[in-house]
Amino acid sequence: MRISRGRSRLVTVALTALAAVGLTIGTAAPASASTWHELRYVALGDSYAAGQATDCTHTASSYPLLLDRLPSIKLVSDVSCAGATTTTVTTSQIGALNVSINLVTVTAGANDLDVAGLEAVCAANPASLPCAAAIQARQAQLPALFANLAAMYSLIATASPEATILVTGYAPLVSTGPLYTAEQALNSTIQGAVTSVAAAGAHIRYVAVAFTGHTVDSPHPWFFLTGPNIFHPTWQGNLVYAAAIARSLLAIG
Repeated sequence: MRISRGRSRLVTVALTALAAVGLTIGTAAPASASTWHELRYVALGDSYAAGQATDCTHTASSYPLLLDRLPSIKLVSDVSCAGATTTTVTTSQIGALNVSINLVTVTAGANDLDVAGLEAVCAANPASLPCAAAIQARQAQLPALFANLAAMYSLIATASPEATILVTGYAPLVSTGPLYTAEQALNSTIQGAVTSVAAAGAHIRYVAVAFTGHTVDSPHPWFFLTGPNIFHPTWQGNLVYAAAIARSLLAIG
């Protein structure tokens, strides 16, 4: 997907503003004295990181490519891929990491629970019995997901021990109701796994993301509502992801 000229200007302005408030200074990782212009960045994860829901290509509006446009960040490798699970990350993507990497982003976990299938069942009628059954089935899988996420984060920290690892949640598709509650349970599981690995000494942080006022039940959603990328962030949503990650870096610095 190409970003139109007008949208590209908006993205450039937004990223320039982020850079202006401090992305060219600070520290890269809590354990190092490197400055942010030295950040060597690897992106891991699923379709939310790739910026599209079809394959392993990366759209121009994906948040890793947006972050790469900042002068302080050099995207060394983007191995994110639509459909990736925690197993995919640990078996197929983690090879992109090494000791020279000092920034890693990860968006993963939703495909372990087939959240896309849940959204498809619940989108038409969140109060339906099929939606309730789908949510219950996925809730039963959360303990196993927690273990898989914690193991994945630990492997990432071992592969790139000097890296700051920023783990994003998933922007809720809707603003209220059973589906919102289920999405929050997923994000809480991700955040809990991050906290457990951080307690063991890893430089890892959870990054919450929300499209407040722009969910699918709003007049101007930042999710695609049709087509192959249905229920995935638009370019505006991807920019929110990039901004949330940038703010987290600033907080660390």
